[in-house]
Amino acid sequence: MIQLWLQENYNNIVQWSNNITKGDELHHDLAHYAIEQLLQSPHLNHLELEEETNEGTIRAFILSIMRNSWYGKKSYFTRYYKLHRADIGQRKRNITPAKFQALLDKQDNEDYDYYRDELIEAIETLLNEMDVDRDRLWYISRLFKMYLETPNFSKLSRDTGIPRTSIAKAVEECIEYIKQQLKLKGYDDP
Repeated sequence: MIQLWLQENYNNIVQWSNNITKGDELHHDLAHYAIEQLLQSPHLNHLELEEETNEGTIRAFILSIMRNSWYGKKSYFTRYYKLHRADIGQRKRNITPAKFQALLDKQDNEDYDYYRDELIEAIETLLNEMDVDRDRLWYISRLFKMYLETPNFSKLSRDTGIPRTSIAKAVEECIEYIKQQLKLKGYDDP
């Protein structure tokens, strides 16, 4: 019975979602998401029984799903559809030609920091050299790289099973080792 109602009211559902989203491009996705949620609802049998006596119950239920999904900040639809849109590139700010030229001129006037690039390259080289060592240097460089990707000792501890304090000490030791090696190679206060 619900399937028949959905077929008869599909265009209405799409229009309702268009109204709720105020014409947003995601209104088709919202309509299909609401239909899917309706069909997976544990209240489906109850709705089918009530549908015989009250035509508006299913309509109210699907409208409720769409409103809660669209406006709910923590709803699945908001988190996985609205916040991860494919049209992000289309919503860029428009910049006037004069503003664009001013930004280009500003960029040309800024001095490029070659020393910083050289320092970063030296650090990367040191980390690669540390990876070759199969003792303590390998261990601390590995944890340091993991920390760079996930700068949270507690999360790293949960992910690796290594105690939090051990990770923090290894990262600190790696930073100190890199600083010493950079000073030996002639870099000023790395």
